[in-house]
Amino acid sequence: MSAVYFLIPGARLPKAVISSVTSTLDRRVFDELTRGADPVQVQQLVQRPILEGAVHLVWLQQVVGKLGGMPQTAAFEWEADGGPSMSTETWRLWAYHFETDDGGRRTVALTHPFTQDERNRLHDDLLAIVRQFNFQLQQWEGRWYLTRKDDWECQARPWCAQHHQYYTESCYWGEEFETMRQTIADFLKDHPVNQDRKAAGFETIDGLWPEGGSRRFLLKASTLRAVMANDSYVHGWAQNAGLLNFRTIRVQDAWPEAPEGDLLAVIDDLYEPYRRGDWTAWAQAWPLVWERIQKLAAEAKSRRCQKVVLIASGSVDTHTTGVEFKKTSGLFARFSKPKALSLDDFLSE
Repeated sequence: MSAVYFLIPGARLPKAVISSVTSTLDRRVFDELTRGADPVQVQQLVQRPILEGAVHLVWLQQVVGKLGGMPQTAAFEWEADGGPSMSTETWRLWAYHFETDDGGRRTVALTHPFTQDERNRLHDDLLAIVRQFNFQLQQWEGRWYLTRKDDWECQARPWCAQHHQYYTESCYWGEEFETMRQTIADFLKDHPVNQDRKAAGFETIDGLWPEGGSRRFLLKASTLRAVMANDSYVHGWAQNAGLLNFRTIRVQDAWPEAPEGDLLAVIDDLYEPYRRGDWTAWAQAWPLVWERIQKLAAEAKSRRCQKVVLIASGSVDTHTTGVEFKKTSGLFARFSKPKALSLDDFLSE
């Protein structure tokens, strides 16, 4: 039985807010899609604090790439975006700013872009620093990467999960991670780039977060026929698992051309408001998520998919349910009204 899978990162709500948030939601499309759905299955995929909030990446890596462990994103992102082939271990660098409150320091992305001119001004000195840790500094598609011959004996929380979160010892593993992070932070603190940013009223660049240490290799063949996701590394996983590149695209309202079989879409509109705890923005994104899922599910049905599978991810686990496309028709269809899925069962964290 072929199925269409919808992974919805950040779809889960803390128990403290679920009643107030769900009471405002328009659930008509959700109820229509989930009528007669299977009971919710809970799967805890994250066992370590370092991966808290990144359960969707763990799920994707297992399903698309048939890999376990830390999400291996950087090398596959580099390749999917057309970077030249490399045999080295690769890490993606994210610029961040510290926001301080009573709970500590939160790492947040820059609201004013990190420009190419700023990268050029920082490049040579930063290269000298990372070489102390046996890295080379690479640039591709306006992004910075680190590469090294031998694997780095450190791990870091994926940036999407670290964004808006406090910087603590649970965010990384390995002493050299903190040593390099602090060395780069000290270099950036009084650099003319940050002086200019302060003068312009912009936030400072307080650090560079490495994520996704990995090497490119071919993955086991996937049974998926098309994958839609907004992150290049998902495309990289899928392509290395045998999908043609025109069948791995950003999320849109129509599937790419593909043979009959399983389809996967990562609908990520809820994820950032979930991670920053902005439940108003989360509720505003909710109807758009289900309208898009409804459109894509209808098209998948026309491609002879027989079932919709919905996977809602939270901090450490997933809630999964499936519902077969309706087969009833004619005179008795009006009397077939199975119950819709419990919203609390599906969304509660």
